[in-house]
Amino acid sequence: MDFLFTEEQERFRQQVSSFLDKELPPGWADYVGTAIDDTVAPSQDGEQVFRDIARKLGQKGWLSLFWPREYGGQSCSYVDYLIFLEELARRGSPGYNAVGVKMLAPTLFKYGTEEQKARHLKPIARGEEFWCEGFTEPNAGSDLASLQVKALRDGSDYIINGQKTWSTFAKYSGWCCLLARTDPELRRHRGISFLLVDLATPGVTVRPIIDIQGEPDFAEIFFEDARVPRKNLVGGENEGWKVVQTMLSYERIAIGPVAAARSLIDRLVKYIKANPQRQLGNSGQVLAQLKVEAEIGRLICYRLAWLHDNGTAKADDAAMARLYGTELLKRAARVAIELLGLYGQLDKGDSRAPLQGWFKHLYLSSIGITIAAGTSEILKNVIAGIGLRLPRE
Repeated sequence: MDFLFTEEQERFRQQVSSFLDKELPPGWADYVGTAIDDTVAPSQDGEQVFRDIARKLGQKGWLSLFWPREYGGQSCSYVDYLIFLEELARRGSPGYNAVGVKMLAPTLFKYGTEEQKARHLKPIARGEEFWCEGFTEPNAGSDLASLQVKALRDGSDYIINGQKTWSTFAKYSGWCCLLARTDPELRRHRGISFLLVDLATPGVTVRPIIDIQGEPDFAEIFFEDARVPRKNLVGGENEGWKVVQTMLSYERIAIGPVAAARSLIDRLVKYIKANPQRQLGNSGQVLAQLKVEAEIGRLICYRLAWLHDNGTAKADDAAMARLYGTELLKRAARVAIELLGLYGQLDKGDSRAPLQGWFKHLYLSSIGITIAAGTSEILKNVIAGIGLRLPRE
């Protein structure tokens, strides 16, 4: 079995790495996350940095790398695409809007109308149109089918009322992928539809949520008699559950958590070598174990991409990759904080903070990563139900 990349793939990896060397701002702190606000280089507008790099990635054709040529892509493999994503994640690069590029676009390939494809695919591929999810509600998270936001038909529009929450990147997005209940009489997932919503629509309000790192990565979205054209319906009315399952199947094709864990291990080793007085007795044993786990995680991610390329990937394959990667990152971040002691708890504003507070930031981020894209418990349910064919408990 050959685990090596081709010469062409290695050249592509170097191209992406060289691009980031050139384009990332001087003093780049490369925090894991959306890389907005004060997590970017000093004295730079984080949102503008994100938009500038997104546009340049679009000009390279890298955002739409795996898209079919008929939709403006390059028809490259998912393995090629994961190489691109791994380099971005390794450097904590901004400019990548996963909801639009990796999730919504392939969903539109399958369910979108020609008008929807013509309106949205090119701006997404160019890095000019950013998207967020409108799925989770205050009382509907892991049990997404219990959502209550209503979209009732009124002539050629839907009138939308209700609230979404924990919407990543909503503050900086122009559009939202919305799940709403279009038939309150139908129970659970059978009365849900999938709509494309312009966040500039009257009656739509985005209110940022300050997260544990003190940043507005998430937001609430409120809908008060907001009118959305029926032409923005993706798939049939009351068929949104089918559409969103397709979209979510692409969300877990990722290598970000594993790449972040590998970067953490490398940086922690370098820091301990440079500061031997802060090294704990068993750090070598602990880091060696993490190194093994990180390499396993990387192989799991590339195996998932290979399965997708061969048309044999299943939901439990994606769930295993996501579960392993996010739990690995959480473990690695906890180890880093423990090995660094009190210094590891210093914020980026303190001159004594290792790597400008990078370890603390990653530790705080790692907690939420095991919730996004399906909690660890939900992922285990998917593995048990589909992979092991066990009955629900």
